[in-house]
Amino acid sequence: MSHTLATIVLAAAGAVMVIAGLLFFRHPRWLLTWLKGMAVFGVILAGLYVLVIAINLTSYRSLVGMQTVATISTQKQAEQIWQVALDSQEGVPTVRTLQGDQWQIDARIIRFSGPFRWLDIAPGYRLEKLSGRYTSLEQERSAPRTVIGLSKSIWPDIWQWDQTFNLPFVEAVDGNMTFMPMRDGAVFEVKLSSSGLAAVPVNEQARAAVRFWDQ
Repeated sequence: MSHTLATIVLAAAGAVMVIAGLLFFRHPRWLLTWLKGMAVFGVILAGLYVLVIAINLTSYRSLVGMQTVATISTQKQAEQIWQVALDSQEGVPTVRTLQGDQWQIDARIIRFSGPFRWLDIAPGYRLEKLSGRYTSLEQERSAPRTVIGLSKSIWPDIWQWDQTFNLPFVEAVDGNMTFMPMRDGAVFEVKLSSSGLAAVPVNEQARAAVRFWDQ
């Protein structure tokens, strides 16, 4: 199920549960026992939880299998200063200046289980940040670092909540990759699966940078 359709279905289901619970409290036909009251309260909480997930899905893209989520190209501007272009599926290229010798991209991944798995909701991903790093430990500790945010924050943040409270039916995965070398004219494809990120060199400059880096 696509995230657009899943958002509509979950939002409708959550709204119905919340409204039904509130109406039950407003027009009781008999004196509610503590157990019945707790049951209705549980329905309202479940509805709110489903609504929160629906809201969060609007900031994630569907992830099916291994797919290319971005292309990274690097152009040297000066010593350890690079122009990095990120072309993602969002359709708006991001061009920024990174300092260092290597680059890394991070993503957030959300996987679903239980009733959400029964609805066949695909895992979701969101590109989170692009950063640079120096190969020298001394520079890494003292030189200026560049970290570029790639997404807007959302509240309530179900991914962050799961990292803190281990929520039911949701699994928040920190999708990051090892740092990759920067070289003038290098182009990499960033591939993502539900388990994490991988960078694949596309042209000879990128392949040469990886070969030199592995030596």
